[in-house]
Amino acid sequence: MSLRGQLSVSRPSPETIWIIVTGSLWLLVASATLVESYAYRYAGAVLVLIAFYRYAKATTRPTMDWRGWLCIGWGVYALGRFSAEAILLPGHPVGDREILFGIPLVFPLMAFIFFQCWQDMERIAAVYFGIAFLTIAATTHYQLIFAGETVRPLIQHNQIHGAVCCGIILIGAAFWMLHYLTIPNASKMLKLFSTLITPPLIVLCLIGIYGAKSKGVWLALGLSSPAIAVIILRYLRLRTGVLIIAGVALTLAAGVYAVRGNLDRTAGQTIASTVSMLQDINRGKTLDAAVSETIDARATPLSMDERLQLWSNAWEVFSAAPIFGWGNEWIVRWRNAHYTGVTYTLTHNGYLEILVRYGLAGAAVFSIMLFAFCRSIYQAASATIVPRAVMHAYFLILLFFAFTLLSNSNNRLAIGESIAIVSSAFALACELKRLRHSS
Repeated sequence: MSLRGQLSVSRPSPETIWIIVTGSLWLLVASATLVESYAYRYAGAVLVLIAFYRYAKATTRPTMDWRGWLCIGWGVYALGRFSAEAILLPGHPVGDREILFGIPLVFPLMAFIFFQCWQDMERIAAVYFGIAFLTIAATTHYQLIFAGETVRPLIQHNQIHGAVCCGIILIGAAFWMLHYLTIPNASKMLKLFSTLITPPLIVLCLIGIYGAKSKGVWLALGLSSPAIAVIILRYLRLRTGVLIIAGVALTLAAGVYAVRGNLDRTAGQTIASTVSMLQDINRGKTLDAAVSETIDARATPLSMDERLQLWSNAWEVFSAAPIFGWGNEWIVRWRNAHYTGVTYTLTHNGYLEILVRYGLAGAAVFSIMLFAFCRSIYQAASATIVPRAVMHAYFLILLFFAFTLLSNSNNRLAIGESIAIVSSAFALACELKRLRHSS
């Protein structure tokens, strides 16, 4: 026998190469929740190219329904409007990160490639949570956090971004573990893996959220917690569930009490200024007057003062073109708004980001998209195409993220783009799966 024959090594099969390549690309698309970089864009672009090639070569192609056409229609409108205004308007305004609002154009192709990777997604999710655990465990600055310092969780550009990502991972991991604990025919290996890493991962996420000292994320998690608790109770026996929820609540309460001084230093004055502003409105002052007085008050914390100025400016710009917004020209109007002391072009409110650009019409289109995506997930879960835990994680992550948009423009960040790509691709892929299932 020849030496070459003795040392021959079997080559990986095309299926193995496919899983490794596409799995790695999907992990990179989701990586913005761990490492804030543009890797998700490059990986997404490669997936779009693969999807386009495979769709063009396919002999039988899945039918795209109105949801996909709505995404394409909006993407064409947003990019067409951007281009026309940049070319035709005086000064050729290009706005600020306007192109990302055309990203729905690629949602159908991302859904197609998600559909083709469907059988591998369970393992990809397990790898993601494993990487998330290792990342947060290795990057958490425990001594600084417990010394009362502000830290940036994970590998993010600032503490707010890191705290938002921790909240997303926390909710996703909790329902990932619940799925394996409540499904009798679940993979034993994945069940063991999720049970081992999820509890410490959740603890690390809570520590990261505390250490980031982001009041907006604290508020978002607080507003989301009742819904999370109620849904978790539906997975467990009532007595067991109540005991677990009560235990978690008592532990959190004890933790809050232990660091009450730090919490008061971080959020105390913001709460006091907010209450004072609401009391002014209740006593008959107009909203504009109450906001103006709060901005002028010396007791108002800097972060709250700046946000109120940004929101006031954004509302002023939106009010001048409430139906279709200003498109690229919003940035020109922004520079001439009332408050010029803040130099940010991030409004620190995700909803105002949409309103100043596309007005109520644009907000309505995005709302229809969101409702359609959620309905697709619900219908897929009802048809047992996706597990209930996946549906609940999807809804609760979006709910938490929606609350974070009240105080930060996360939809204009890497986190927002990554969530938009993955959530829309998953929803549209569910629709493809459901249509094939029903036929």
